[in-house]
Order: sequence, then C-alpha cells, then structure tokens
Amino acid sequence: MSFPQEKTAALTAFYGPFALRTNGFPTAAWETTNLTSFVAPYPLAAAWDPSIAIKRIRCHRKVEESLRAILEGVKAHYGSIENIRVARMHLTGGVYNFRAISGTSRLSLHSYGAAIDLDPERNPLGKAWDENAGMMPMEVVDIFASAGWKWGGRFNGRKDCMHFQATA
Repeated sequence: MSFPQEKTAALTAFYGPFALRTNGFPTAAWETTNLTSFVAPYPLAAAWDPSIAIKRIRCHRKVEESLRAILEGVKAHYGSIENIRVARMHLTGGVYNFRAISGTSRLSLHSYGAAIDLDPERNPLGKAWDENAGMMPMEVVDIFASAGWKWGGRFNGRKDCMHFQATA
C-alpha cells in the first residue's frame, strides 16, 4: 500500500476527516468507522510499565494489514520472544492516541491510529540515532521501511527514533 504525504490535506484524503465531539476529541462513531484492533503476533508491554501486557493494537483500518505484517517481520527477524525482549521491541509507547505532536499544535499520526512508538526509553524524542547507545535496531527500521512506513529517526527536524508512521 502507498501511504500519503505528511500534509493535512493528504492525510485527510487518505485517512478520512475527523468527526469531533464538543471537547475536541473524535466521536465514538468516527472511531468505530475508522479504527480496528488486532492481537499482536508476539506479546507487547507498555513501555512505561512493562508489567502491563498490551493485548490488542488499536489502529486505523488502512494500516492494520501493514502493521500486522511488520510485527510478523520483527518476530521472524528475532526468531523468539526472548530475543524480541532483549532487543526491547516488545515495549510500546502506543499506537492510537488523539493528540498533537509534542511541542506543536499539529496532530500526531497517532491521532489517526497510523503510528507506533517502540522502546521510547532508549529512543527518546529529540535524540539522534546512535548505533552505540542501544537505540532502534536498523533491522527493525528496514522492516518498517520495506512496508512503506517512515521512521522518526530520519525526520528532517527533531528526531523521534521510537516513532514509525504510515506516511510517504
């Protein structure tokens, strides 16, 4: 699948316009129409508290198949749950979360359910990728890239190495 450019008009055309409640958050009808959930192919945990198991991934319907295949690719690459844990690719900061990009008024791709954060502790917002710091494995970056996803470690401005999004 080919994903849209990261421009509001392109995102709205591809993912659909938001229907918002009076409090500024999406309506239940918008969420029901546009979001879906699936069981990850390997056990995930909340990055902020690894004792919290993430049972299902909630994402936009248009990225479900791609994201599922990506996580299957991560599982295949590492070969075992233990190796996934050692690489910290089971730690997620989340997928769907209606919010602005940190420090801006622009909506995050998480708002569309079209982004995922992995291992935020070792890949903090604003830190450029460093191969000697145990940051995002390039093999994982390549798995996402081969599915057409953009990696935050390659953003032109502020780096976001934990972040992957379904945009061109």
